[in-house]
Amino acid sequence: MNLSLVQADKDLFAVYQTMYSKADIEMWYDWDRRLNDTKWTDQCFFVMLDGQKVGGIIITGDAISHPFLISPFCDRIKFWTFILNHCQPDRINGVLEEDARILLMFDYKVQTVNQVMCRPTDVLNNNLPDNFICRSFDVNKESEEIGNLMIKGYAGGICDEINGVATQEEAVADMINVLNIYSCKNFSHVVVEKASNKIVAVCLTGVGENYIHNYSEIADICVLPEFRGIGLAKYLIGRVITDSYGISPFVKLFIYVGNSAEYLYHKMGFISGPRFTNMIKRGK
Repeated sequence: MNLSLVQADKDLFAVYQTMYSKADIEMWYDWDRRLNDTKWTDQCFFVMLDGQKVGGIIITGDAISHPFLISPFCDRIKFWTFILNHCQPDRINGVLEEDARILLMFDYKVQTVNQVMCRPTDVLNNNLPDNFICRSFDVNKESEEIGNLMIKGYAGGICDEINGVATQEEAVADMINVLNIYSCKNFSHVVVEKASNKIVAVCLTGVGENYIHNYSEIADICVLPEFRGIGLAKYLIGRVITDSYGISPFVKLFIYVGNSAEYLYHKMGFISGPRFTNMIKRGK
């Protein structure tokens, strides 16, 4: 019984991938959006066994993306042995945990583990310590200070570990890009220490023009190291949940697994989507 690859019609492939991956990794809660996520390329292939579909993959260049098996076929080791011998990819993206464990046996290593988190919007009882105020900010006048804050706040963390340390220019450019996305509905704000008038924390959040279900998104929450442990991050998260109530049904964010902020989000009622892993061939 030999496995083979057959190029698929991308519309049919999208339906199979959506159903049999059993994972709404982006937490869209929307059938059409999940289908469209798969239709970004026509380089999609069914894995066939004796004329029957048993799985699928997307192949682009040296990478494989979003593999899945089709019930009742369940031999994942046979599936991956065939795929890796046939394609020899350097990178494998969007792998669920049960497949990531198998790929470790084939000399692949984890590059990142990612997940989306979300929770309903609501009105929360949310208080800021007395010696701080929360306000909006003028990106034209305060971008440099906020950029420096984000560099210091992320220093030594998992984002710097994965993406590299940003320069001030890069941090400011990223912030401006995010705020442009939220230009229609921007809930971003900073926390300022009253005594020094110093910005000590920032939250970049809002609703993009074409966001499905009009959800609110947290792009960044960052607190200066010397001001941690006093509830500023908790306040910022609660502020987003409350400010979004009546405008968005839920708040959503993307996080690298291994970021200690995940624990705080769980305490604030966020639920995690399926973890998905990007892997790379050792030595590449």
